[in-house]
Amino acid sequence: MRILIVDDDAEFRGELTVLLVDAGHAVTGVASVAQAMTALKDGEFDIMFTDVRLGRKSGMELLGLARERWPRLIVVMLTGRGTVETAVKALQLGALDYLRKPIRPEQVRLVLELVSQQLALTRAGARPLDPVRYANTLARDGGYEVLLIVPPPARTVTERVTLLPLDPESPFEIPEAVEEFVVPKTKPAVVLAAVEELLARHREEEIAALLEGIRAILAGKGPLAVGYDPDKITATGALAVRASIVSADAHTTLESLGNPIRRLVLHRLSEGPCSFTQAMEAARITDTSKIAFHLRKLAESGLITHVARERYRLTARGRGAIQILSSIDNLDSRRGSGNRVFPSKTGPWLSAR
Repeated sequence: MRILIVDDDAEFRGELTVLLVDAGHAVTGVASVAQAMTALKDGEFDIMFTDVRLGRKSGMELLGLARERWPRLIVVMLTGRGTVETAVKALQLGALDYLRKPIRPEQVRLVLELVSQQLALTRAGARPLDPVRYANTLARDGGYEVLLIVPPPARTVTERVTLLPLDPESPFEIPEAVEEFVVPKTKPAVVLAAVEELLARHREEEIAALLEGIRAILAGKGPLAVGYDPDKITATGALAVRASIVSADAHTTLESLGNPIRRLVLHRLSEGPCSFTQAMEAARITDTSKIAFHLRKLAESGLITHVARERYRLTARGRGAIQILSSIDNLDSRRGSGNRVFPSKTGPWLSAR
């Protein structure tokens, strides 16, 4: 992974750099927010470790700037004594996790595993496909009449494929066009390319709801396939797309499913009720403030329930969330509806015969 460390303590920065380099990662270390911004503009990073306190400008400010300008960047906060409350606030603002100083090597390894899980969301699924070629294949070999929604310019398509230009600024007209296309046909299919362009301009929940609507229109008639550029989509965006393909109202659980620690807790609860301590063990963390935050988020989302002196339990909605996660794992199998999500590079794509 490509890692940026932002910390004004040169000794600590050096120690963390050595640890990460020895683990095979490419590491850049800087001492200030200004230097971090320059590094982010000049290079590409998968993860940024940043101290909460960075002199005149704080790591919290850097977190906000990074979330706005580089949404694919995964941020982990570094916190010393007396700043845990601030670190928990960072989770609320979009940081993946935080580590307390002094940091132990095993803590770093665990957080890197969480980061790997997040990055895997953008790569999960079938082998890379050209969406134009895939639409033509559905028409030629599958006998479908296909609506291909793709950014301009026009592509070369077969007779049974209809092109609909994708306007990322106005995606909410798509369901109406899909319905007009699908309703009179006996065997329709829809291929939507470059969904990352929609996610870059609109809230993940909105695009997830849009995809759910398209899937509902096609239900029982034909498949929906959604393509995305894995180098341009965020991990939570990829999860939103995949969840919306497999479940109605999946967008209502996205905030809780988007964090790997919460997914670990949910999977543990799918095996049966558990205590606070058992939830910590399932998440492989020892920080009570951190696990309390994630359990509270799960409870606020209605996925788990907890009454004083009782164990944590999945709600009916929580069991639905587990089904979503299980369905996502099997999304690209050849069984079931044929709905799929596939990685593809941004155009111009190949035109297929």
